[in-house]
Amino acid sequence: MKKKLLFFLATLFIWTLMTAMALATPANYIVKAGDTLWKISNTYGVSIDQIKKLNGLNSDFLRIGQNLILTSNSNQTVTTTAAAANPAPAASAEVTANTHTYVVKSGDSLWAIARHFGTSINNIKTSNGLSSDNLKIGQTLKIEASAAANTTVSRSGDNVSGTRLVEDAAQYLGTPYKYGGSGPGGFDCSGFTSYIFARAGISLPRTAAGQYSVGTAVDQSDLQPGDLLFYAASGSIDHVGIYAGNGQMIHSSSPRSGGVIYTAMSSSYYARSYVGARRIIR
Repeated sequence: MKKKLLFFLATLFIWTLMTAMALATPANYIVKAGDTLWKISNTYGVSIDQIKKLNGLNSDFLRIGQNLILTSNSNQTVTTTAAAANPAPAASAEVTANTHTYVVKSGDSLWAIARHFGTSINNIKTSNGLSSDNLKIGQTLKIEASAAANTTVSRSGDNVSGTRLVEDAAQYLGTPYKYGGSGPGGFDCSGFTSYIFARAGISLPRTAAGQYSVGTAVDQSDLQPGDLLFYAASGSIDHVGIYAGNGQMIHSSSPRSGGVIYTAMSSSYYARSYVGARRIIR
């Protein structure tokens, strides 16, 4: 009797262990703001190379709402970044007599929708009685017929304008600095940049050092609005801002400086601690 009980318990233990191992790595993962391939790889024990191979990725860039395949057992079709830039027709606006309607998809923001329909955030909010910038997946938005076009909203960040990104960032001028803050009530430096890019559908690493590892290096003489600027006053990357044009950057500076402000790159502190720039928006 004891032998049978021991055998049963051993079998149950092995079955439980195998089940737990099978469930440890989900078949799919939906990318969220702040995610990186490195973070996902470490969380689920899948190598970066394997994730890139399973999903046909040619770079480390991810987009919010992207569906990643994590195991070879998934039955889902691989969606590449290139394909994501051309969403299926279901994402297109539906035309009615007086207005266009758009159904909100994962990764959408009012800023991105307004940008692609050639209208303003305020126009969309007024037409839909919105009191905040929050959107829900599946929500139907009315777009003014005079401003809308029969197009789709890209969530890959490929068509985002650096100038429009800076305009969006400017609405947060005066927001207080908050250690570890990622908005919208308070930001630290990398929390601000990751929040602004996330509103445009672009996922960045959470820290300034992490953000310095993505994108393409840009010479200071070739800076464009929307480029990320990096500083290392302490010997390692410890600050990041967004180039706003005309030698200015917009950033969440410090509690004493007033939080989100414009600062000249030529100011002594930032001129001597400047490390370089990275271009995220091509």
